[in-house]
Amino acid sequence: MSEDEKDGKPEKPFFVSRCLAFVVDMFIVLLLSSMIATPFVDANKMLTLREQSVNIVEKYQKNEMTDKEYLVEISNLEYMMARSTELVTIIMILISVLNFVVLPLYNKGQSIGKKLFKLKIVSDTGELNANQLLFRTFIANFLLLNIISILFIMFADRDVYMYVVELFTFAQYIITFGSIIMIAFGKEGLAIHDKLVHTKVVKVN
Repeated sequence: MSEDEKDGKPEKPFFVSRCLAFVVDMFIVLLLSSMIATPFVDANKMLTLREQSVNIVEKYQKNEMTDKEYLVEISNLEYMMARSTELVTIIMILISVLNFVVLPLYNKGQSIGKKLFKLKIVSDTGELNANQLLFRTFIANFLLLNIISILFIMFADRDVYMYVVELFTFAQYIITFGSIIMIAFGKEGLAIHDKLVHTKVVKVN
């Protein structure tokens, strides 16, 4: 038995495997979403918006615009990019549900990334269920952030959208960072979402 196991702390290889599984899962979701949505996205418009973004950054670096002007211009571009990629966000939501909820529900608690790194999600309260997996995904895999983003881009004005999405993005990254710290240094190796929905990630023999 390792010293980490004696102390009740998660083993370093387990921590690394869990982080890598998360990265693989998120990469797959992003890649599939982009591939499916690409034929329906106006590539020329996106290229123009990216070029405008580069130009604004260059002007700001050359002190050709004030801080306020820079923030306004960048916010406008971010909003236009978000409106141009609504379909990507919708597809990302669907693929996230498939990979993080449906697949683990019918595949012994394993998403693609967790299967690759021989990990699985188990419940502390009995059999793993869809509600637990869905709430885990809301918290851990940016699902709530994407849903908030698509709802506010569709039904709110620019200022409200930018404020709400920035607020939820900040909260999401705080939660993600906090979960990483808890997994790495917590006695039980549980993330925030594990504690909230009574699940844990274990190794598969």
